[in-house]
Amino acid sequence: MTTTPGTTTPATVTTKGAPDPAAPGSRHVLDHAHLPVMTLRESALANNTAVMQAYVGRHGLLFAPHMKTHMAPVLAARQVDAGAWGVTVASVQQAMVAWEHGIHRILVANEVLDPAGLAWLASRRSVDPDADVLCYVDSAAGVAVARAAQDAVAGDLHVLVEVGFTGGRTGVRTAADALAVAHAADDAGLSLRGVSGYEGGLPGVDAAREYVRGVLAIAADVRPLVDAPRALLSMGGSAWFDAVVDAVSARPDDLDVLLRSGAYLTHDDGFYAERTPFARHPEEGALIPAIEVWGRVTSRPEPGLALVAVGKRDISFDEGLPVVRRILPGGAADPTRTGPPPGAVTVTRLDDQHCYLALADDQDPLTPGDVVVFGISHPCTVFDKWRQVLVIADDETVVETIATWF
Repeated sequence: MTTTPGTTTPATVTTKGAPDPAAPGSRHVLDHAHLPVMTLRESALANNTAVMQAYVGRHGLLFAPHMKTHMAPVLAARQVDAGAWGVTVASVQQAMVAWEHGIHRILVANEVLDPAGLAWLASRRSVDPDADVLCYVDSAAGVAVARAAQDAVAGDLHVLVEVGFTGGRTGVRTAADALAVAHAADDAGLSLRGVSGYEGGLPGVDAAREYVRGVLAIAADVRPLVDAPRALLSMGGSAWFDAVVDAVSARPDDLDVLLRSGAYLTHDDGFYAERTPFARHPEEGALIPAIEVWGRVTSRPEPGLALVAVGKRDISFDEGLPVVRRILPGGAADPTRTGPPPGAVTVTRLDDQHCYLALADDQDPLTPGDVVVFGISHPCTVFDKWRQVLVIADDETVVETIATWF
């Protein structure tokens, strides 16, 4: 059989991470696998979902986990089914993905100045009267564009005034500016719902707590302009949300606090493992890393060096290199020989398709064909490299294949 250059035969093509279509239904992740693959451990997902939902419940918060972490509608549905108010996203395109998969409570945690995107947001309540879709404003210019888009569709645009901090990202820098933007939004006929901020870019929990207290004070200043029974304050990255809980403990009775943390669901072996509030407050529970990326050793070109076919296109590296969690000699679920302990093997570098491993003791038997299982740092920048992710049981059999929508 021949094909024209640039074309493919559909029956022989698979998306990276997808299971072999000819594989049997119940199998170990290494059976019929096209490595590398990314996996999520079901028991860790279940644990983390329960721990975080219990946390926000204990502290009387609403919860809209950030969907941009995974952009997997199946995972978002899991979070909503567990009790989340809705989801947070970073863009209108991400909001559209959530909407089309049946989630109609959406916070776009960003300024939106694209007229087409604002018009889509403003039209949601005409499509579903029970929908609740919000975005941010932090300038008079943003308010003006939002009003024009709202008028263009005879819609209703709900907004929060974003409050930032010096040297941070978006958001007004002073209480006076926040009140000015709030008045502008109210005068323009937008539906002002409250204020928002992001403490995750601050250097530690103390700085985050002080910042959130300032935003809470601004929420009180803005409250008279909110024409609703309850106002809203939205906060929460995945590193300092305990600072949010501390800072809002004395909030007014008519103020809802909506937490947006997203990385908790899968956790990690690096950036968030070092920063999670559950490490500072173990009595609140514990998160378990769910993500692993599996790759095969393809070369031992010189002493002390091994190359694995996993690279920047497969695994996150922006907040720390991957770590070696396990080694499976021969790439078998039940290896017949013993490999080096994970601590004896270190990731030193990544290329687009290669991972460089340094071996502490070159006598350790690491050979081409062995499989290395990596833990990651920063979940957000590993999901976007995969369109298909395998969910596995604790015996490492595949129980589900989920899709991402980036």
